[in-house]
Amino acid sequence: MKNILQLSKEVKNALNLRKPIVSFESTIISHGLPYPQNLEMARSVEEILRDHKVTPATCAFINGTPHVGLSTSQIQQFAESPRNAITKVSRRDIGYVMANKLNGGTTIASTMILSHLAGIKFFATGGLGGVHRDAPGGQFSMDVSADLTELGRTPVSVICAGPKSILDIERTLEFLETQGVYVGTYNEDRKLASELKIPGFYCRESSVASPFGFDSLANAAEIVYNQQLMGLQSGNVFCIPPPRETALDSNFINEIIDKANKKARVQGVSGKQLTPFLLSEIARETQGKSVDCNISLVKNNARAAAIIANEYYKLENGKLGGEKVPLEKVTHQPMQHSVHKDGSSVNLLVVGSVALNTISTITTQTKLKDSNIGKITNSIGGVGYNMALASSYVSNTTKFISRVGDDVAGETISRQIEEKGIIKSNLTRGLGSSAQYSCVHDSKGDLIVACADMSIIEDSEFAQSVIDEINQTQPKLVLMDCNLSPESIGNIIEHFQRQTTSPGFIIEPTSYIKAQRLSKVKWNTFPHNRVKLVTPTIQELNTMYESMEKSQLFDLDHWFPVLDAMNIDASMRESLTKLDASLYSRGVFQQAFYLLPFFQNILVKLGDRGVMLISLVINHKDLKSIPTTSTYKPTATITNDVSSKLGIVVEYFDIPQQNRNLSVVNVTGAGDTMVGYLAAKLASSYGSTSDMDLNWLDCEVKSCEQVWKKWEDVYKSQLASGLTLMSESSVSEEISIL
Repeated sequence: MKNILQLSKEVKNALNLRKPIVSFESTIISHGLPYPQNLEMARSVEEILRDHKVTPATCAFINGTPHVGLSTSQIQQFAESPRNAITKVSRRDIGYVMANKLNGGTTIASTMILSHLAGIKFFATGGLGGVHRDAPGGQFSMDVSADLTELGRTPVSVICAGPKSILDIERTLEFLETQGVYVGTYNEDRKLASELKIPGFYCRESSVASPFGFDSLANAAEIVYNQQLMGLQSGNVFCIPPPRETALDSNFINEIIDKANKKARVQGVSGKQLTPFLLSEIARETQGKSVDCNISLVKNNARAAAIIANEYYKLENGKLGGEKVPLEKVTHQPMQHSVHKDGSSVNLLVVGSVALNTISTITTQTKLKDSNIGKITNSIGGVGYNMALASSYVSNTTKFISRVGDDVAGETISRQIEEKGIIKSNLTRGLGSSAQYSCVHDSKGDLIVACADMSIIEDSEFAQSVIDEINQTQPKLVLMDCNLSPESIGNIIEHFQRQTTSPGFIIEPTSYIKAQRLSKVKWNTFPHNRVKLVTPTIQELNTMYESMEKSQLFDLDHWFPVLDAMNIDASMRESLTKLDASLYSRGVFQQAFYLLPFFQNILVKLGDRGVMLISLVINHKDLKSIPTTSTYKPTATITNDVSSKLGIVVEYFDIPQQNRNLSVVNVTGAGDTMVGYLAAKLASSYGSTSDMDLNWLDCEVKSCEQVWKKWEDVYKSQLASGLTLMSESSVSEEISIL
């Protein structure tokens, strides 16, 4: 959607660097003030914002193209143009103006729309549109500004001097209350809440009580942060009383407004022409004092907006003592991935264990505590290596980082990886023995027992090597197994949780014992989490849940608001029970729901019963428009109520027909193959800036193609797992042709 917009270079840079931006409308230039006051005001507003280290983004339509951020010459053109040469653009007018390539001044409604599309959260203006006063005799005029309905559905905060004095302020506030819009007044005089009045644009106080107050501009930023944390898709109105030195007396201005309204009715002025007509009459009757007040309050609002935006971005960057980052339609900006020394970029970095494997397969009936006849093979393995190998068969943009010892096993591992030439790798040297894994399978290929020594990968110093590798290669995604120590996992995740740009993380819990290590990490909750996907078995999911509960990670301040927003009601619980009563009774769904605030997407591996993908989605009601004609569609899909603030999507994928009745050779790398294949497919689209964003790890349903890609990726990852089950290798090469 951003590709439709023409962003100024200044705005683009601010968005990329995640710097504060404040939007400004252009109707106030083209229709609100006379020339040259309109030009002086527009230039002053932008200068005020820049003085506060905030990027200005004046919005307009130029030859039908929506612009966010205007040049000096474009602003001057708008200021000098006759009013009839520029169309006043609200929501309903956008398509018409674009189709006919017209110049258009944006109102509050259309400025909010363009701001939201660009990713801008704050907008400074003069006064708010609203409900016009009744006609004589008490007849309701039905003239209600589209600004009000836009505030109910677009999450942009408007900083203004309250509803325009020409309006019915009381009915305007009632309408905004119905739309669920927060309206608050800057209580700079520290009045009692019962005495606080909403500003009346030209005057510091109207006769109408303010619904809320805020004592500081930092408090306004906190209100926006908390509303967006809850995923509320509505705007806010922050009313700043006009400066005392230019504010007008309320009785004086109301008499003039009443007179102007009567004149408008006599002359039949209505619709878009009414507001400019009234403002012109008021300016004439006040001998220009209303214009001076208007310019003064717009500048005052710009200062307030700049301070609120800066305070908000302090929250986003965690500078107020927390790890808080506000919810956005688009998740964190991905890192720009670098080019590897062989000329290819690194989209996926796999971090984990590599080991020398000894695999014993008993060919007779197994007898414990005795020697059994069978077959013994040696190979390179390890969860990290297997996932990297599977990913490398699918994509040449995978790199693997691990640690080996200065011993024979380490030399063997390094030499064989290099000779095989499939995986790009960085094997750092550490103290101790290289990792080794020994396992025994029965004649059917099922695991009897295994022993693993992965102590070298658990060295906490390995974390710094991983951080350095990520900073150097700048991958889109990092896939990490839990053979790393809890300290290493924590250091890596916490390091990048503090960064404004970073890759997304996928975590493979590895085993039900090592899954406990995830409880030692300080996780951020949705939508600030860096971990986008975890891939546990049922046992590993249970371990994660129990250990994290024991570590008291399910706190009320950060975790509970996300869980509460999911609104898991009786209807959804009934649907889940019908889907799989056994999984429900074992608490699988409930445990996953408790973990979703930390991980966003959970792919539960169910063995020969398929997989279950459970995800958080902010616009789950849009799933109803996705066609289910895809060959790869899930067996069943369950969502929570569409009115829930956060959507839960449960998708069950039964085992593919091709995976039934397989001739299983070994199960060692089947799960690793599934995750590695899936990660490679995800990395190909994660953080995409193309027109078709297919990144399904995102919390937003954006297109049919995005959802269909998810279904295909999950389905084929199961096929990849099946191919490995039938292979003597830890990862089947045949997955490259899927």
